[in-house]
Amino acid sequence: MSRYWSIIVAFSVVAVSTSLAERVCMPEQWEADVVGKVAQETHEQFAILDVAGKAAADYARGMTALILESVWFGDRSVGKFIYISTRSASYLVDEKKESCQKLEPLRVDQPCSDSNWLTYCGSWLAGGSHWTDTYRYNKGSNTTADVTVLRDTFSIISENINQVLGGLPQLVTLQYGNTVETITHPSIFNLPSYCDI
Repeated sequence: MSRYWSIIVAFSVVAVSTSLAERVCMPEQWEADVVGKVAQETHEQFAILDVAGKAAADYARGMTALILESVWFGDRSVGKFIYISTRSASYLVDEKKESCQKLEPLRVDQPCSDSNWLTYCGSWLAGGSHWTDTYRYNKGSNTTADVTVLRDTFSIISENINQVLGGLPQLVTLQYGNTVETITHPSIFNLPSYCDI
């Protein structure tokens, strides 16, 4: 079930052409609450899962984490999933099954408005007063993402990910909120003790 992701983004925006601000970078460390949806079609069915949890990044250490503490398929809980990326590998953990998979590494560089690996896609004026910018980038060989950030702080507010896991294509859409510019729980980057990889 860890392969299913997508979200419905519900806020009013107006597309406006504008010039980009001076160079600004995502905070070197951050944590945020995350909610979203995962969509995937398998040979047997099409599934959409609701997800909620925490996300974190420590770019100096080359680490990102996504902890999906609540994953639901309809009215059925399907468990807790952990996705940790480092510069050398990524890991997918299914806590319910106590299984761990080692995957190819994904990009864990600190994004900045002038990063050569980001492609600017457009700007939006949200709520009449907050400019956002959307960028596209490749996270790995089978993963592309569109990330929307607040222009002034480069704080992430949403991410749409197209990826292939286990040979199955997925769409993952996440909303970020309650972001803090620190790591309050360093254990968020730890793999469970039963992961012997």
